Amino acid sequence: MITVTLSEERSEGLVRRIARSQDKEVWWDIKGANDVLPPPLDLHDMAATCFIFYAMSKGEDLYIAGPVSRSLLENLEALVASWVNYCPNLYKSIRIFSDEEVYDKSRTIFSQARNKAIAAFSGGLDATFTAWRHHNGRVGRKNRKILAGALIQGFDIPLEKIQAFEISAASASETLQSISVPLVTIQTNWKSQVCANWEMEFGNGVATCLMNWLGSVDTALIGSDMDYRRLIFPWGGSPMTYGMLSSDGFKVEYDGGECARTEKAKVISDWEVGLRNLRVCWAGPLTGKNCGICEKCIRTKMNFLAMGVPLPSSLLGAPSISAVSCLRTSNEQQIALLNDIVDTATQSNIKDPWVQGLKFAIFKNKLIHQFAVIRYMRTIWRQIKGGSRAIQRLLDNPMPSLEKKLEANAKITS
Repeated sequence: MITVTLSEERSEGLVRRIARSQDKEVWWDIKGANDVLPPPLDLHDMAATCFIFYAMSKGEDLYIAGPVSRSLLENLEALVASWVNYCPNLYKSIRIFSDEEVYDKSRTIFSQARNKAIAAFSGGLDATFTAWRHHNGRVGRKNRKILAGALIQGFDIPLEKIQAFEISAASASETLQSISVPLVTIQTNWKSQVCANWEMEFGNGVATCLMNWLGSVDTALIGSDMDYRRLIFPWGGSPMTYGMLSSDGFKVEYDGGECARTEKAKVISDWEVGLRNLRVCWAGPLTGKNCGICEKCIRTKMNFLAMGVPLPSSLLGAPSISAVSCLRTSNEQQIALLNDIVDTATQSNIKDPWVQGLKFAIFKNKLIHQFAVIRYMRTIWRQIKGGSRAIQRLLDNPMPSLEKKLEANAKITS
């Protein structure tokens, strides 16, 4: 059994929280103005979400040495059941325990948190859209007053990239200041310590970071990366998984799933500061700024072009036809996002040459993935023909998921 303790240290402008097990130590350093820092530690819910996927990957039960919301424990049981079915090669069924199960609806600490949110804010298109629409009251009954936007280091920006993070923080702060929302920063080693599979678990890492604010807000806003029409499972960020990482007193919201990425570009097109500081790139050499040439930079440029709105200066100019046609995807999600751009451009009657280049890129990447499947099946067939020893080796060493195999082949081809 994995036993986890959670503690905190507080000083001026800083809260440090540490979750420890027998052989792991995960920490979060949270910096910002005192009035928007997390409240004093009460429930230990984030210790459970922090280690849940790690425990499943090890096949070991999880024990939290502190009080945990009973409603969260109920939801985590559903999360375990779903992910064991999604990825039985990655995760095993486990049980979850705690020192105390708390009925959080009856706790008075949540009365002050009503209709307030902490928002994940990377400065990207999804996060910028979420901040802008909540600021402008465009979310109906789900509209929230954003207490702060949280920029995380240790995920897309590594902990050692200090200058890159400072650049990102400066631009994110300027964006949020224009709508009177403060920025807080979070540095964490969660990814290097307990993340077994980034593509399946990144949403859990973000949700756990935002759970630091349990007690001062009732909602964590995480911008949707896929719209509801194009959801793909399994994937680390989804409305289903975020719901299972929630409790009665703290809901993790998959925000903006009703809008495709190109629609989001249209919505923020009138936010000059947000456009100027838009940061979508994580793969380029200038981490903290957009490189303008990677797959995500080019894809985001086309999000704006497909809506017929001007390109933000932060994206460094229009993409060439060659750059569009040579795009390489590494998973199904990226192909779905490119299809969204083609569909939107067609509906908008945009017939610029880049649209044909994008159609060619999608067709080419689908072929690459299909050939990867064929090579994958041929490998299995050769192992079966090799006889009982080959089959036994196959059983002793489970094959990677098809998605991971496709990603690897796509990267090799590119």
